[in-house]
Amino acid sequence: MRSFAYTIHIERSPERVWDYMMDFSLAPRWRNLVRQVDVITSGPLRVGSEMAVTFDLMGKVKRAVSEVWALEPGRRFGVRNTEQRVTGAFEYTLAPESNCTRVTFSCDITPHGFMWILLPLLLRGNRMRYAQQLSNLKKEVESRP
Repeated sequence: MRSFAYTIHIERSPERVWDYMMDFSLAPRWRNLVRQVDVITSGPLRVGSEMAVTFDLMGKVKRAVSEVWALEPGRRFGVRNTEQRVTGAFEYTLAPESNCTRVTFSCDITPHGFMWILLPLLLRGNRMRYAQQLSNLKKEVESRP
């Protein structure tokens, strides 16, 4: 089920935005709750690559492994993971628009088993958790010359 889709315009080219987003050492500057992102699959990043994400959640440091499910350089990047009986599929799409880039960040979540009962709470919490992420990205990318 679609949890959210947020869109923002960034006053930089898609190539500049993409390069910033794909520099995972910069992830903590704009990705909510994220401390570190590491690609753990050898070789170049590709569909099927795994990434370890270390993040803060409810006062605890957690680590989750996500799989890259979409990768179209300069245009689209998607990862998914399943934690605590909930699968989250996150996707970023970039499109040129005049002299800027339209970035859309979306998430679909699928609860498994009894977690369906908690779907309304999961959706609300997910929306709130990621609401500022694109604003953070815009601020960071536009602050660079």
